[in-house]
Amino acid sequence: MSLAEAFAKRYAGLRSAYGTFTSTNETREDGKASGRNITISKNLEEKDVIDLWTKHLNGQQSLGIVPINENNECVWGAIDVDEYQLDLKSLAIRLAQQKLPLVLCRSKSGGAHIFIFLLEPIPASMLQRKLRQVAAAIGYGQAEIFPKQTKLLLDRGDRGSTLNMPYFGGENSTRYAYGEEGQALTPNEFIEYIDKIQITPKLLEQLEASPLNEKQEWLDQAPPCIQHLIVQGFPKGTRNSGLFNVGVFLRKKFADDWEKRLEDINIQYMQPPLGAQEVLTVIKQLKRKDYFYKCNDQPIASHCNSPLCRTRKYGIGANGGTPLFSNLTKQDSDPPIWFLDVEGGRLELETDDLLNQNRFQRKCMEALNKIPPKVKDNVWRQIIQQLLDVITIVEVPAESSTEGHFMELLEAFCTERPARERDELLLHKPWTNKGKTYFRLADLMDYLHRNNFKEYQRNKLTSKLKQLEGEPYFFNIKGKGVNVWHINEFTTQSEPHDLPEFNDMKI
Repeated sequence: MSLAEAFAKRYAGLRSAYGTFTSTNETREDGKASGRNITISKNLEEKDVIDLWTKHLNGQQSLGIVPINENNECVWGAIDVDEYQLDLKSLAIRLAQQKLPLVLCRSKSGGAHIFIFLLEPIPASMLQRKLRQVAAAIGYGQAEIFPKQTKLLLDRGDRGSTLNMPYFGGENSTRYAYGEEGQALTPNEFIEYIDKIQITPKLLEQLEASPLNEKQEWLDQAPPCIQHLIVQGFPKGTRNSGLFNVGVFLRKKFADDWEKRLEDINIQYMQPPLGAQEVLTVIKQLKRKDYFYKCNDQPIASHCNSPLCRTRKYGIGANGGTPLFSNLTKQDSDPPIWFLDVEGGRLELETDDLLNQNRFQRKCMEALNKIPPKVKDNVWRQIIQQLLDVITIVEVPAESSTEGHFMELLEAFCTERPARERDELLLHKPWTNKGKTYFRLADLMDYLHRNNFKEYQRNKLTSKLKQLEGEPYFFNIKGKGVNVWHINEFTTQSEPHDLPEFNDMKI
């Protein structure tokens, strides 16, 4: 098995699209490598996949793979940590010490792609859920999770989200993996390491990154972030914020004695404990009516698992704020089609659905049985702009666009039932003479409507015909004035197709 075949097998994914990344050799303010990510919609045979991997490993063309396949299943996933001052070697060693079946690769920007590999396909929803738990447990709860989607709307042109693959350039790549001792791995060593850590779906389901012990049963139904911090400890400089969020939970669960419990937790879990006056200040803050978890602040932000938290009795609740919007994808057709993840569901949208909150709410209600709360218009515009800043563009073949569909129908109209002579224009047929095809505009519009093409109104249609060097014309047929249009004749096949030879084949 070649190296390209080995990578293709372990990174099997969607076979109807792939991604490319073209670097601009610049770096954004946040440290991420600047460039253009494009998703190309194309059905891939096995040889096509091998060819793409060969070019990737040779450093010719960077490759991105969509982890979720046509059956909404995955054999690999990743935690994408976009932090560029990470000590990757130390993180790789820590993951190995925690006996987690993960391997860390340096991303193109110097962040971390933390991969997991399965011995057989599993539902994307299961893999996404477990990776969110692991990410929250190891302190990267705000990281992106691949697969980003749990279900793709493939019949509508949805192609999901690609992740740039490791080892672009092979042995000379800067996107290399780290072994359990923090050493850089060659491509072949990486393949061997994958085979060493691959797990079964059953083992994945049993995976727990930081389970609670019997002495911590009081944390049952607490937000996952608080559970992780109690087990792992509160980082330096986060004691006040950490104790406040623990206090929010205690007020919800232990209304009668939450203050006493908070003082005990300060002594037991804060290193060193906060002073008595600081604890009293936290308690005073918690007695206000508007107290709530500070989900965007450290230390709990790094251990956030919002979907799981919404299911917890003392978490943020099913209606805890605006739903999580992510992974905006634009199918680059005319008009464009948009796809957006909303709390685990996938929406197909028109441009106006993104611009108008009422239309967006209707789409969510129809497809996901959810109604996200309205926000101020300027806040909504900021949300959409943030999604547009990291948008995925899916290039589609020309024939898949509105214009491509129109050209197919126009050619069929002009060539399938042509008039034999000019007078048959009155019978709604196109007539071709001396390299020009003539037809009445009303007949073309009627043909388009019968084929469910209603995107071009009369003025748009005439504009399109002019772009094709079409012009209006006038005939006098049987004493009647007839207004027509003419365009250049479509070329037709002049010779028959070659037929295969059958030598003495018995039928």
